[in-house]
Amino acid sequence: MNKSIINKIKTSPKLPGVYIFSNQKEVVYVGKASNINQRLKSYLDDKQSKNQTISKYAKNLSWQITQNDIEALILESKLIKKHQPRVNVIFKDNKNYFFVNITNDLFPKVLITHNQQVKNGTIIGPFTSGTHLKALLKLLQPIFPFCTCKTNHKKPCMNNQLKLCPGYCCIQNQTFTKTDRIIYLNNIKNLKNFFTFKNQAFLKTLYSQIDKLIKNQEFERANIVKQQILAVNNIAKHTKFINTCDDKFKESLDELSKIFQAISPIRHIEMYDVSNISGQFATASLVFFSDGSPNKKAYKKFKIRYTQLLPNDVLMLKEIFKRRTNNIYWPKPDLILIDGGIAQLNAAISIFSQNPNFKDVLLGSLAKGKKQLLVYKNQQIQYIFLKDLSGGLKNLLIAIQNESHRFAIEYHHKLYRRQLKNGQ
Repeated sequence: MNKSIINKIKTSPKLPGVYIFSNQKEVVYVGKASNINQRLKSYLDDKQSKNQTISKYAKNLSWQITQNDIEALILESKLIKKHQPRVNVIFKDNKNYFFVNITNDLFPKVLITHNQQVKNGTIIGPFTSGTHLKALLKLLQPIFPFCTCKTNHKKPCMNNQLKLCPGYCCIQNQTFTKTDRIIYLNNIKNLKNFFTFKNQAFLKTLYSQIDKLIKNQEFERANIVKQQILAVNNIAKHTKFINTCDDKFKESLDELSKIFQAISPIRHIEMYDVSNISGQFATASLVFFSDGSPNKKAYKKFKIRYTQLLPNDVLMLKEIFKRRTNNIYWPKPDLILIDGGIAQLNAAISIFSQNPNFKDVLLGSLAKGKKQLLVYKNQQIQYIFLKDLSGGLKNLLIAIQNESHRFAIEYHHKLYRRQLKNGQ
């Protein structure tokens, strides 16, 4: 690294923004940071191959300060797209860049993809960090609700239950009004604008929307846009937005931790559900949620071996729980939930509480009919009505339960269809 660049690194700002290595002919490398000075100091380590390549080609260093990490992420994306920097193209950690694909559907879907050449819709990007991009979309989804379902489905999705998408965008044969579509398309327009404009310019477009709505005496919609402005201002204040993406779930998980008197905060939840027809084609699902979001890589499905003629959910669950305790290398939860009442919870207690690897895991169940949360603590079972929980926690628990049921039913139907196909 030449002395000029080293001196600039020493005097660089401890602020969020984008830094640019270049020479007289080209931009060599573009990167983002929440603290430019701290990040640039890492390039003084000449042992890393990427740093050696930058040192070889770069003769100059500059930076652009942004208001926060979010603007840095978006500005980095624009500069990489514009300049195609040599080192960014070479060093991608063996992965492609990430793009946002907004489809051309009647209700456009918002998807993350590695494919820049998709034919359906608008592509925004590239983004170097999939983690940061997902975090930003999680922050934006409650503000401008949009659909992330790849295909339409018969029952409401988890995001619909959490009020992160309106439902009519992805539920089959769902009725909707002209106004519904106008509002949804406006959300998509605002989402595109967020990635295009700087914060202040984008906020001006929202204020102009309010003026038009008030002029047309659409006061309810004007109030919605006002709340969107407040929310956008709120996320713009965060300089480390990656740590705030789960704020909407944090309070709910903290409340759950207090209910179970957890020694450490509950972050990882595992839930089980059984599906069968009179004992036939019996399956069970394990869904795994981390920080309020589904971790589908940790999902498991079980083909139940129970062979008695009469169906018995409790015995089926005990079989699954025993098989679960044999797989200690699967991600370990802080809390295990079961779809069912006291009998199902007792089945879990009898297996997990006796296993040394699961003794510290909290146990509970969700009784759908009685709309209760059953909490096992101090060797006793406490009953809590879901209506007595905060709206956030209630919605989160219902979403986890529905996802568990969906996953079990999906596998059950697969086995059933396979049996019919084989003529048995």
